[in-house]
Amino acid sequence: MGDFGKRGSSTGRSAPRQRASRGAAAPSAPAPEPEDLISRGDLKALENGRVPAWANMSRLKLLGSALILALIVLANAAANGPEVLRDIRYAGTWQVANDLRADHGTCKRYVFLVSSCSAEIRSQATEELVASTSFLMFFRNANGVEMIPMRSSGDPSAVGIEYAVSDLLINRALSLLGFTLFFGSISLAFLNCVCKGRYKDGPAYHALLQHLSLQTNPA
Repeated sequence: MGDFGKRGSSTGRSAPRQRASRGAAAPSAPAPEPEDLISRGDLKALENGRVPAWANMSRLKLLGSALILALIVLANAAANGPEVLRDIRYAGTWQVANDLRADHGTCKRYVFLVSSCSAEIRSQATEELVASTSFLMFFRNANGVEMIPMRSSGDPSAVGIEYAVSDLLINRALSLLGFTLFFGSISLAFLNCVCKGRYKDGPAYHALLQHLSLQTNPA
């Protein structure tokens, strides 16, 4: 019987235990079957005589597209997000600023759905540029709308255009959210294709070729 602090001679008994522990390897995850890499949408496209859209895109192209879309989402959030949040925070406190004037107002409409507008707000007395404002909106256009400068009574440094801070406030918030969700979801879809091997010369691509070979040359 051994004592604390003393080494016992147990080499003969420990060897089998070591061999047994080496033999117990962790089970590896089974490789996905080719059928698991092909979706119903892929089969539907093949039935219609087409190949899935992802089959024509390389892994690098998918990653690049996902990155570009993510940067677009971040750029739009950085450009319009802070002003939308500020205008929501000061909603109900906007008053006409008679000491200011708005000019250089421009609006550009894209695909008849999205309009991007901007304007400069200057001091009536000194012509000094006080602020530049820009906003994004869906299904609306500000061309021909009078630009009335506004100032928040909650924060005199917060200025804007009446059309943007009142009539369009909800539209701007929903436009920002919709833009982010739309392009963000496409970016995530591209990344999901890369993770699942759904790109040209990827695992799903070869599974698709194998499926076509079995369909054209049945055993």
